Amino acid sequence: MSYPIDQLPDLSSIGGTWTTVTVRDCAYGGPVRVGVAQFPDWEWPYTPAKCPIQHGSWYLNGTLLLCNGCGSDGT
Repeated sequence: MSYPIDQLPDLSSIGGTWTTVTVRDCAYGGPVRVGVAQFPDWEWPYTPAKCPIQHGSWYLNGTLLLCNGCGSDGT
């Protein structure tokens, strides 16, 4: 379960901001909006729609899980 778009945590303490993208929901097939973390001088190797990575890293004292491939919120 991810954070709702309007409740994404503040990334400013780790130098980031959020963008949102629309992708196909893997469970139901419909469109869903997800948050993608953006950091200066860093580009994720994949987009959320085409990301093959299935693991992430925890940030903000273990309250935010970001995909290691595309930066999407996977909390």
